[in-house]
Amino acid sequence: MNRRDFVRISLGSGLLARIGAAQETRAARAKAAILLWLAGAPSQLETFDPHEGSVIPPVETAVAGVRISSGLPRIARQMKQVSLVRSLHSRDPNHATAAYLLHTGWRRAAGLQHPHIGSVLTRELGDRGEIPGCVVVGGDPQCGAGYLPAETGPVVFDRLDAPTEDVKPSTSRERLERRWKMLSSLDRRFAEERAAEAVEERRRSTERAYRLLTSEKVKAFDLSREAPGRYGTSPFGRACQLARRLVEAGSRFVEVQLGDWDSHADLEPAHRRLLETLDGPWSALLADLADRRMLDETLVIVMGEFGRTPDLNRAAGRDHWTRAWSAALSGGGISGGRVVGATDGREVTDRPVTVPDFFATICRAFGVDPRKEVDALGRPLPLVDGGKPVLELF
Repeated sequence: MNRRDFVRISLGSGLLARIGAAQETRAARAKAAILLWLAGAPSQLETFDPHEGSVIPPVETAVAGVRISSGLPRIARQMKQVSLVRSLHSRDPNHATAAYLLHTGWRRAAGLQHPHIGSVLTRELGDRGEIPGCVVVGGDPQCGAGYLPAETGPVVFDRLDAPTEDVKPSTSRERLERRWKMLSSLDRRFAEERAAEAVEERRRSTERAYRLLTSEKVKAFDLSREAPGRYGTSPFGRACQLARRLVEAGSRFVEVQLGDWDSHADLEPAHRRLLETLDGPWSALLADLADRRMLDETLVIVMGEFGRTPDLNRAAGRDHWTRAWSAALSGGGISGGRVVGATDGREVTDRPVTVPDFFATICRAFGVDPRKEVDALGRPLPLVDGGKPVLELF
């Protein structure tokens, strides 16, 4: 090799390295996210990765060569807006700790609580007014703000059928204001006597709640202001409509939980019912966001905590399986109609994606560096426990 060739190749390699680094950290398009959390862990074989042995047959989608469960006919027609990751895997088969992992990007550790991904995004990007930055509807996300400020933590509405009851005023505006002034006075005196960050965090949290209850933006929670339309009248459908309204009003991250996917027995009828519940509202959400020109800036994630066993058990159900499962993403800069990874129905056979990889991908959609270190009770920790973004999705 002569000197000229050596210089040319060396410069080219440096350029490729810089391009690769820029791809991982480039400015992103997502400003908010909606997570449809399928609590209990759906079967990948009866949702996004059908194989021989799937008890619900597959259907062709709008993307040539990509098949998903026939229980999702509306999503099949919208597949050009949806991308699939079929090669997720982990080592945690326990519902609670796996849900923690899939909400934080970290394994649970003794003496340390990691923050919900919605808290991370709220902290990194800032809230957008009186509306809570992170909202969870329909269940327990298994985590809170962790070591981040308390006011970034998820505001949880337990009831999927009536999430807005918690923001309806129980008294007059004048009386609420008097109560707030009295509470503020007591908090101020307490803080003067016992100066501590925990006291200040509590004060900020109650102030946030008061601002929400007295803000015009609380109307975002009032679903009576908007007809159900294509979302339908099911609790899950209305909760998906609420998620869109909250993002529109300024929330950074809204999670809507749909439970009962833990089908250890009689999986086929249970999954058919749940897929029918999921398909219409999910489809409506994507269409509604697109119609309002919000989809490009709103990342929609659909996933559970792990997958189900390739073989049916004696009760015609599937047990817990962590070695291969799937998730779906749309919007927020994600290119639709793509499939990342493959399985043979049992194991990952191509392009394995770890949970940290998946969270690094979410961070990249928002332009957040997953390697950024934050103070976690006196020690530095990155936002995500390693991993690299799945660049094929962008």
